[in-house]
Amino acid sequence: MKKQIFRLMTAMVMCAAAVLSIGCEPEPEPEPEVKPVFPSLIEKVVKSGETVTLSINPNMAWKVSIPSSAAQYFSLVDAAGQLSLMGEAGSQQIKIKVADQDEFDTDRVCEVSLTMDGKTQTIAKLTRMKLARTVNVYVAEYDEAAIDFKSNGEGGYVYGSTPVQALDFLWHNEQYMHRIVVETNFKWAIGGELPAWINPSVTSGEAGRTEVFVRTVKEAYPFTAESVELVINDFTNESAPVEAGKLKVNMPACEAVCEVAIASALTFNAEGHYYNASSESYIETGAIATMTAPKGAELYKVVKDNGYLFASSPENDWITITWEEEWDAAADKAGVWARKFFVAATANEGAAREGMLVALPRTVASKISDPNFDLFNSEGTALKTEYEQYVVATVKQEAPAVAEDKGVIYANDIETMHAFTADFTELAAGSWPWQNSWASIPNAYKLTYRSNDSGDDLIFSKPFSRYEIYGFDGSYGSTYDLSTCWITIEESAEYKQLTNGYKVRMRLGNDPANGLYPNTQAGSDGENEATIVFYDENDVAYALIYCVMDPTYMYVPEVSGEVKFADPATAAAYGATLEKIVEGDPDYSAEDTGMGVLQYRLTHTSAMGAMATLQMPSYKTAICYPSESWLSTQLVEGGTQVMMNPEGDEAKGHILYYAADYSVLVRLVCVFNYTE
Repeated sequence: MKKQIFRLMTAMVMCAAAVLSIGCEPEPEPEPEVKPVFPSLIEKVVKSGETVTLSINPNMAWKVSIPSSAAQYFSLVDAAGQLSLMGEAGSQQIKIKVADQDEFDTDRVCEVSLTMDGKTQTIAKLTRMKLARTVNVYVAEYDEAAIDFKSNGEGGYVYGSTPVQALDFLWHNEQYMHRIVVETNFKWAIGGELPAWINPSVTSGEAGRTEVFVRTVKEAYPFTAESVELVINDFTNESAPVEAGKLKVNMPACEAVCEVAIASALTFNAEGHYYNASSESYIETGAIATMTAPKGAELYKVVKDNGYLFASSPENDWITITWEEEWDAAADKAGVWARKFFVAATANEGAAREGMLVALPRTVASKISDPNFDLFNSEGTALKTEYEQYVVATVKQEAPAVAEDKGVIYANDIETMHAFTADFTELAAGSWPWQNSWASIPNAYKLTYRSNDSGDDLIFSKPFSRYEIYGFDGSYGSTYDLSTCWITIEESAEYKQLTNGYKVRMRLGNDPANGLYPNTQAGSDGENEATIVFYDENDVAYALIYCVMDPTYMYVPEVSGEVKFADPATAAAYGATLEKIVEGDPDYSAEDTGMGVLQYRLTHTSAMGAMATLQMPSYKTAICYPSESWLSTQLVEGGTQVMMNPEGDEAKGHILYYAADYSVLVRLVCVFNYTE
C-alpha cells in the first residue's frame, strides 16, 4: 500500500515537473512595425518650360500628388493629366513639367506631396518666380554726311546699343522725326492720349523688337518747346493694362524753323522770263519755291540800286512774290506750314539788276521793325553779318539784248526748229550748191527738214522782191514751175508786219490736184534737194537757201572740246555717270592726250536701262571695242546714244569716235557694273 502511494506520489511529482517544464519555455517575439520613410524637403526655383526630376526611394506603396490650385502651371509628366501618381516601394523618378508661360505679377508655387501608409508629407516646393517687365528704347544712328539715317543694307536701319530714356527729335526732310526700336518682353501699347504733334507709325507691338517711325504733324508743332512722357503699358491683358515704362519725348520749339526750297540762283531775262536749268530754257511762269516755317517768319526781297540795298521800297518792286495760298487759320496758334510761292520779275528796260531773297525765322523776324534799317549795315550797302546766313537765293535779271546782226536771213526760233527735226545754218564757202555762177551770191544758207511738218519761220532782214527755185542740179539746172513746185514760201501772219517772216514749206507726198509733187529728185542718201535764190529790189541775187528734205536727218547739237550728257537729270535717274579721264586714272592714255583725243568714262550701275545720250564734237564714224553686240552707239535726236547690254553684271569696253580724216576725236571707256 505504501508502495503504491509512493508510486502515485512519484508520478504526480513527475507530472507536475513536466507541467512546470512546459510552462517555463519563452514565447516567440512579435514582428517589428514598418513605418513610412519620407525624403527631405526640396525647395527649388524653376523656369517656365522646365522639367524638374525628383528622385525618391519610398519604402512602401506610395502616391505623389500636386494640388489642383497649381495644376494650371505644373503637371506630373507621367500622370496622363491626373494630379497624382502611384507605385510600389523602390527607387522612382518623378518628373514635373513647368508650364511654358511667363507671368509678371504673381509667383506660382507647387507643393509636391508624398503619401504612404496614410501619412502625407510635402517633399518638394517648386516656385516659378514672376518675371520682371523690361522696356528698352533704342534710337537709329544718323549719318550727318549723308543727311539720312544709317542703313543696315537690308532695308532697315542701324540702331544704337545703349537704351535711351528720352527721345530728341531730328529735323529731317522738312519735319521733326526719328526712328526707334521698342524692345520688350511683353505685348505692349502706348497708353493715354498722344499730343497733337506726334504721329508714330505704330503705337503697339508684340514682345521682342518693334521698329517705330516716330513721325510728327508739322501743322501742330508748338511755338515753344514741349516735353511729354509716353507711358508704355503691358497690354497682355487688354482690359487691365499695367504701366511698364516711360519714354520722355522732347519737341523743340518750332519758332526757329525756316526752310526755303528754291534754286540758289534765280536768273531772268529782260522780258522777265525765268531760266529753268532742268529744261535749259526760259519759262514765263517764274521760279517755283516752297517756304516751310511757322507764321511770323518773313521773306524779304532785297535789291541793290546804285550801290545801296533796299528791302521795302519801290526799288524792289521788279521782283514779285506770289503766294499760292493764304495762311491757314490754325497757323496763329501752332505749326510749321509748307507754303508754295512763285518768284518772278517784271520786264527790264534798263541796265542789268540784281537782288536776293532773305528768309528770316519767326524768332528773328519778330525783332525787325524796319527792314531798310535793321537788316543792313550803317551805310546801307551790305547785310549785317548776322543776317547773311538767311540768304536763300540770289536774283539776277539781264538787260535788254543789244540788237545783233543775225544776217539777211535767220531762223526766228532755232530751238523750235531743232525740236521739229529741222535746222538752218550758214553754208561753208565753196560748198554745194554755192558754186559756179552762184559763187558770187553774198549769202548762202542750208535749210534741212526731215518731214513735211518740220521747220519754223525764217526772218528776212533784207526783203526780197522775187525768188526762183532750182532742182537737184543747182545752178547747172533749170528753174521749177512755182505753181506746182514741192517747195513753197508762205507769208507768216505773225511776223510779216514787223520782221518780214516767212515759212518755207517742203511737201512730199500726195497732192489732190497733181498727184505727187513733180520736179523732185532723190539724192544719194534718199534726200530731196532744191535751191531757192532770192533777188532784191534791184533784181540782184543776194541770198540762196539750199533746201534738203532728208527722211534720215537728225539734229545733233554741236559740242566743242567736251563730252556731256544731253539730259543730265535723266542720265542720273538711270544710274549713269560720265567723268573725264585724267592723268593718274587707270584708264588714262598719255598718248591719246598728246594727240588731242578727248578721254571720258561712261559708267552704268542700274538695270533700269543701260542707255545714255551724249553730246560731243561732230564725228564721221565710230567703232566699238569689243565688237560684241553688248556695246553699241548711234546718232539719235539730240546727240549720240550709247547702249550697254551685257549678259552678266559687269563688262568693260570702249568706243572710238573718228573725224572725217579718221583721226580719233573721242575715246569713250564704257563700264557696266550692275549693283542691286
